[in-house]
Amino acid sequence: MAEPLRTTEIFADYHAAMETFIDERWSDGLPVMLPTPDLVDAMIAGGDRAGDEVLGIVSTRELPVHVWQAATSAVMAGCKPSYFPVVLATWDAVLAPEFNLHTVLSSTGGPAIACVVSGPYAQAIGMNAGTGLLGPGNRANATIGRAIRIGALTALKAVPGELDYGAFGHAGKYTFHFPEGEPPAGWSTLREQKGYARSQTTVTVMAAEGPHQISHRWAPTADEYLVTVASGMRDPSRNGTGADTSYILALGPEHMGLLADAGMTPASIAQRLSELSAITVEDLRRAGINHATGRIYYGEPDARGLLCNARPENILVIAAGGPGAGWSALIPNFAKVSVTGPVTREVKLPQK
Repeated sequence: MAEPLRTTEIFADYHAAMETFIDERWSDGLPVMLPTPDLVDAMIAGGDRAGDEVLGIVSTRELPVHVWQAATSAVMAGCKPSYFPVVLATWDAVLAPEFNLHTVLSSTGGPAIACVVSGPYAQAIGMNAGTGLLGPGNRANATIGRAIRIGALTALKAVPGELDYGAFGHAGKYTFHFPEGEPPAGWSTLREQKGYARSQTTVTVMAAEGPHQISHRWAPTADEYLVTVASGMRDPSRNGTGADTSYILALGPEHMGLLADAGMTPASIAQRLSELSAITVEDLRRAGINHATGRIYYGEPDARGLLCNARPENILVIAAGGPGAGWSALIPNFAKVSVTGPVTREVKLPQK
């Protein structure tokens, strides 16, 4: 395996450099910040590791990711050096074996890398957990996720049509990072659910289809609302449904308040959704899917005739989003968790 070398290219002018970056497919198709040596060094200094350190190796591709490559991609994406600890933590998470990054980047299913940043550092760097958090307008949200995608393109050669065979892909493949909002009193944060302290900051990554906005504004009870969410989870046209998959459920203020007022918590919400979202072989049949043919993928029904859609620990319930008529966002894994599961890692800040 040949080690990638950190080299410097000389261009005639800014325009020539930009056109080369796009033509050579060193970018995501959009213009980038040019990664001059001083900007890359400043980005490296924003993290807690040396530039030549290897963050991990994707064994199927036999390609390593170095800190300097992550920093170069972060500069190109438009990150500030203060964002780099989140970029590094995301690389730590996606390079974990259970995330199965090679499959995530190359699958014809075309998933994006969704990432929830949970903790005080997200607020410190100005990430948006409120209105429009999954859309444009916030530099940190937009550029941190973009840094990971550009790194996948450059360091891991995940170029569409080459080592990225996503039949369609979706807009989350440009960027899909967002922070957790502030939960109601008595609710644990996502980082606490994953065993970290409330004072820490973590990233949790998941190979995701596009987000699906959940509407329920007709004065529901808490359980009626969860039935509505579960109906979205039960859609058998999705690849992971009924095969033990995972979800991120980002609860908007109205729905979060409804559930909190009913005495529910993220744990009890996940438990109830796991129960409500289970499907049957007949559900698959009505959707045109032959369980007998797909038995290896779906597994066998339990004694009640139910196929597990998602276990409670793989339904990640968070506070996020802005006020409105009553909206939340359901983000499904593109496959079952034995193919790729959610992974959480701590954001480590540089020592002063």
